Amino acid sequence: MGNCLAKAFHKMPGLTVKYVYSRALPRAQSLAQQVRAEPVNEVDRIYGDGEVDIVVVCLPTHTRLETLRTAIQARKHVFCEKPLALNKAMATEISGLLKGYSMTVMVGQVLRFFWEYRRLREMIQSGAVGQIGTIRLSRCVGYPGSASWFGHPEKSGGVILDLLIHDIDFLLWTFGAINQVYARSLTYTQQGKLDYALLNIQMESGALAHLEGSWAHPVASFHQTVEICGSRGMLSYDNLSSKSLEWVPTVELEKQVTSRISLPETDDSHNPYFAEVNHFVDCIRNQRTPEVTYEDALKSCAVAFLAIESAKLGTPLQAGQSAG
Repeated sequence: MGNCLAKAFHKMPGLTVKYVYSRALPRAQSLAQQVRAEPVNEVDRIYGDGEVDIVVVCLPTHTRLETLRTAIQARKHVFCEKPLALNKAMATEISGLLKGYSMTVMVGQVLRFFWEYRRLREMIQSGAVGQIGTIRLSRCVGYPGSASWFGHPEKSGGVILDLLIHDIDFLLWTFGAINQVYARSLTYTQQGKLDYALLNIQMESGALAHLEGSWAHPVASFHQTVEICGSRGMLSYDNLSSKSLEWVPTVELEKQVTSRISLPETDDSHNPYFAEVNHFVDCIRNQRTPEVTYEDALKSCAVAFLAIESAKLGTPLQAGQSAG
């Protein structure tokens, strides 16, 4: 993710990527060359440089608190990759650090900047789909590998926190608060081999949401789908389909009309990573609040934590409930 974001910031007019940090200097050198930056393996150079206005945090999740604390002490604007916190204790500390912080902070819940998901939300919010009954969100990719920190749930949170946080954020952003979560996962039973999770979520609105997250698909594969059924029709999206978005009105089905309408691909070449970076920089320049606040990100983390706990216990949990 650091590669994507560094390149996105590099393309921003009026900005210069000054440093690229990695504990392994050769790794920093490779990316730094691409964005014309200086590679470093010591963070003090970055935080102590008065010319650095923005710090982009893409380090492993278990280091999040330490990294954010240093960035805040240095009074930098912060763009932090998701998830914002690894567990409830870290979330509480990060919330305390960021409360009242005057610099701009945004969390990289990039799904909000995919045009397909923005269009889905627009249609739902407009009432075009009617009363929502069911929501199916799926995100399936290859296993990151047992040698990677991603493969260690005590560092990454596993597939629920690291991968499904995208869909949890979209769920809350689009449909509102949840009431109950029941989750099942392979996070702790198949550790080091693969990971997979199913979340059954009851929304406060009464709608039922089914979220699927997979680190069990072929390496380098990427498949995301959406299916939303309402009283006026169904919205569906599949990134591997020739029809990116599809709208099937209920009235057509009632009239036994079989034609289906694909929504226009308004900007198929749109880069969501550049879009979120552009939004973040615009918020700094114009002193606006970002679309994705740290409070939003912590709400998504809280649902993920609840789902992880439900999966461990094998029982449904109410929002705000903890087995202690």
